[in-house]
Amino acid sequence: DLRIDHSILDQHAESYRKIRNTFRYLLGNLNDNFEKIDLQKINLSELPELEQFMLHKIYVLNSNFKNYFKNYDFHNLYKELLNFCTVDLSAFYFDIRKDTLYCDPINSKKRKLTLKFLNITLEILLKWFAPVLSFTTEEINSLLKISEKESIHLEKFPSIPSNWKNEDLNSKWLELIKIREKCNSSIELKRASKEIGSSLEANLKIFLNDKLIKLSEGTDFSELCITSGAEIAKISKKNSEEITVETIKAEGQKCPVCWKINSKPCERH
Repeated sequence: DLRIDHSILDQHAESYRKIRNTFRYLLGNLNDNFEKIDLQKINLSELPELEQFMLHKIYVLNSNFKNYFKNYDFHNLYKELLNFCTVDLSAFYFDIRKDTLYCDPINSKKRKLTLKFLNITLEILLKWFAPVLSFTTEEINSLLKISEKESIHLEKFPSIPSNWKNEDLNSKWLELIKIREKCNSSIELKRASKEIGSSLEANLKIFLNDKLIKLSEGTDFSELCITSGAEIAKISKKNSEEITVETIKAEGQKCPVCWKINSKPCERH
């Protein structure tokens, strides 16, 4: 027996809207120009760490997907796919990479690699969602001519390479996400007090302990937190916390392309 009423139907409609918006974002950025990529031949070393981290998440989710499907646990399967679309992709990856997609030169290596990841994600999501959203996935499949066969339902589930699994990188990025969350909390306090508008009006001073400073080497927190600038400093020994963040209003000229505020002209444009 299943309970059903208008509120439950509204909840499912909202979930479907979020999933559909994820597909719309992927299709829009690929400009309906889907390129099938051989997952087994992907050179991970050429991808930025963020993309490698997301591929690890796909590997883990695919393992869970197989178990759920084998046990006919479609409710948890659907919940995990929804969570991946809304949290991992929309609220995290898409949010960070939209600057690369919209502001970097059209033929830049970083932008091309981002589009490559979007191609990979689109194909995998379509095959995962095919048993759950049969008509939506068939519609997208026919639009992109994604498979050589006539229907997405004649395709096999994706075979995810084992080298996508990277527990060390996953542990590192979970720590970086904690720092990002601290930064976002600090930015929101400044926005609430009307000192800044968007996060791009902010510069960050991030104070970390020795362990996190070493972990963060090479990480661009202005990109990760979508601010105009970010610098890292060693936290005071008197401070018992691992992370503290200070948000300062950015000063200088606003770049008309990427909207970052800097005292010097934007080097990217």
